[in-house]
Amino acid sequence: MVERKRRKKNKVRGERTHSKGGTKNSRGAGTRGGRGNAGSNKHKFHSLNRVKPIKYRLKTQGKKVVITLGSLSGMIDKLLEKGKVIEENGMIVVGPKSGYTKILSQGNTSRKLLVKIDSSKEAAEKIRDAGGKIEFKRKGSEDDLDDDDFEVDESEGVEE
Repeated sequence: MVERKRRKKNKVRGERTHSKGGTKNSRGAGTRGGRGNAGSNKHKFHSLNRVKPIKYRLKTQGKKVVITLGSLSGMIDKLLEKGKVIEENGMIVVGPKSGYTKILSQGNTSRKLLVKIDSSKEAAEKIRDAGGKIEFKRKGSEDDLDDDDFEVDESEGVEE
């Protein structure tokens, strides 16, 4: 028959301090490193990262997963190995398959990118300056508006 190990919690029953040293050692929130999310970016980062990964690992805007241009250019080699971005005609194609929905302008890139996801205006300018292209049309942008998009109802006259 296997001998069952006794739990420490039960071993220390009847002892005043439960093996925590003096009674003063377990007072207040200092023993747990502060209350709530205190220290979430310092001494509790590893545990909160596991519990709330979206809040602490990725920059998010609602349901959008956002990446900066500098981070993207630094990660391109890894993304190419994983197959999340592809290389065509000397340009690296960044699309929805990459896992990101928007590129922000912080940082720079020296690679030619063909971007098929949303990007900020500043990021788009930096990508074009590096020799890349943007193939994502934003709703309400000036590039999307043509004269054919508007219908004018001329049947109603203007009253003076």
